[in-house]
Amino acid sequence: MRLAWLAIPVLTACGASAPTPASAPAPAGAAQPSAPVDPAAPVHIASGDFHTCALRGDGTVRCWGRNTEGQLGDGSTENRSTPVLVAGVKDARQLALGANASCALLGDGTVTCWGSGKAWGDGVARTNVPPTPVKGIAGATQIDAGGLLVCALLKSGKVTCWGDEGDTQPPGASRPPDASATEVSAGAAHACARITDGTVRCWGDAPWNGVGTPSLAQPRISNAQQVTTGDQMACALLGSGTVTCWGRNDQGELGREPDNDWHADGLPVPIDHVVSVTAGESHACAIRVDGSVTCWGSNGDGELGRGTQGPPLLPGPVPGVTGAAEVALGADHACALGRDHVVLCWGSNAVGQVGDATMERRTTPTRVAW
Repeated sequence: MRLAWLAIPVLTACGASAPTPASAPAPAGAAQPSAPVDPAAPVHIASGDFHTCALRGDGTVRCWGRNTEGQLGDGSTENRSTPVLVAGVKDARQLALGANASCALLGDGTVTCWGSGKAWGDGVARTNVPPTPVKGIAGATQIDAGGLLVCALLKSGKVTCWGDEGDTQPPGASRPPDASATEVSAGAAHACARITDGTVRCWGDAPWNGVGTPSLAQPRISNAQQVTTGDQMACALLGSGTVTCWGRNDQGELGREPDNDWHADGLPVPIDHVVSVTAGESHACAIRVDGSVTCWGSNGDGELGRGTQGPPLLPGPVPGVTGAAEVALGADHACALGRDHVVLCWGSNAVGQVGDATMERRTTPTRVAW
């Protein structure tokens, strides 16, 4: 699903040959290099609904959590409570995880996916597929996934999406930008792109398609620095270091008391000094300048990391998370990657998605057992 990031070393998607970690530039949505990194260290994370994957410094990928559809890529359909190697994936530069499939952007600008669904670009549904190239994708610089949808940003600035919701918009509805996007984020049945002029454009199922009322396709947002989508909401990081969110708020995912309304334009979240924001299914988290993490929204499985389980909560800090470089959110769990390359996860652990070798719910951050 979705991720937020800061600067840590990572390999990237520029050119056909693999550059060294010390010198490689990074795509939008991945971390920027600053120094050589241990090939075994995690340098980037991404979460799907009930699983998480980590990219290591050597370009290989480890995953953990639900595996009933083969989304962990280890050749089995057994859930895993500790990370397992994705067989056959090398030179990965960025990860994108949906509900039943996982994808990696490779160093040559192509995309490979594994798991189940229609993640391979030809509209054909498959089950328990090993890592397999997506048809027709070349020159990709960033990828994202949510639910059954996968999207890629190309070097041209065009966005292309595929999967079960890849082409469900009615005639005349809002569609992906042709050549003006700088970032893409995929939700469950919609996606949003940040445009070169700092505005945001969304498309997908209503009300994200610009048809009818309310329309969430073009919120009145300017100076957007980042965009992220949840199942029924989206958020943007603004140049001021503040966050604005729009969409459904029944679980407090817009950073305020829950209500049953659709909010078509961005509502300010009461936080500042933010450097990145990411949305899960119905919760969101922001990394602040000091490396702390603030989360809000649904908390039924302790996915806000505050040691409690229960009703939605307003924005508040996640105790014990410092020096965060990335945050990745699933349906009811969350993970944070630190600048020290330590990965902490919390929330539901029913299928091992916390990665601590147990299946016990964790309402506070818990270290992944490598």
